[in-house]
Amino acid sequence: MSGSVHRVRKLIRRIVGSPIGSGRVQGRWPVVLDRHQALFESITVPPLPIPLLLVHTGGKPLGYLSRDRRHLTQSLPGLVTFVPRGVHFDDARALPAWLLRSGLGEPVTFTNDVIVSITRRLMSELEASSQADPYLRSLANALLAELQRELELPRAIIDLPVSRGRLRVAHVAKRHMLANLGEPLSVRDLAQACGVGVTSFTCGFREATGVTPHRFLRKTRIERSCELLRTTGLSIREIAEVVGFRGQSHFCSAFVAECGLTPSAYRRASHVRIERAPR
Repeated sequence: MSGSVHRVRKLIRRIVGSPIGSGRVQGRWPVVLDRHQALFESITVPPLPIPLLLVHTGGKPLGYLSRDRRHLTQSLPGLVTFVPRGVHFDDARALPAWLLRSGLGEPVTFTNDVIVSITRRLMSELEASSQADPYLRSLANALLAELQRELELPRAIIDLPVSRGRLRVAHVAKRHMLANLGEPLSVRDLAQACGVGVTSFTCGFREATGVTPHRFLRKTRIERSCELLRTTGLSIREIAEVVGFRGQSHFCSAFVAECGLTPSAYRRASHVRIERAPR
């Protein structure tokens, strides 16, 4: 691990504490991942010797303050923040040129469902002590490819012109979804929980998160079902009911569309990984 990466990890740990999960994948370029549970409403991001990608996968809203405290970027679960390097980089050969020439002077937050999904899968595999190195390398390379595509878009497209009010509405809606995952939830129900009209809610939610409320709800239900498949002995039918699907058939179809394999196959694969994990 380069000295710059080591210094940045120490710095982040001083700001938000020790990670609750971490790992490293040797893809086309090394990808180092730390999973933190932020306990603050905002953090100050100082100049860094290397670029940093902050993927907000869950929890409460978080504000990223620049060192001069003039720029506040509001983030919510499902958003991605790219923090460009802010000081001299001591070994530019260790990173691709496109990552160093982003031209951004301040952290920029944007929506990218692909980056969020790949990050979640990488951390899940690493925390399960996965030995599938080619698979992990493929995920890491896909993550970097998607980030490169995002950073090479015109700046006006990357920027997230979302009002603070719409970010808050999206956060309230997500909390309502998580608290009522097993219940039927319509867009009207979610809009009422947020105290806004259906049209305003739908447009605001998509603008803040990059996905429709229905799409986010399905992904959340599938993610919860994956956790139950890995950690419980509940039947497929029981899990479908717990996470709010209308029957086992509907659940299985949605699971295959989201994950590329059936719930039973996912459970078997998860158990194999656990059994093969070093003790």
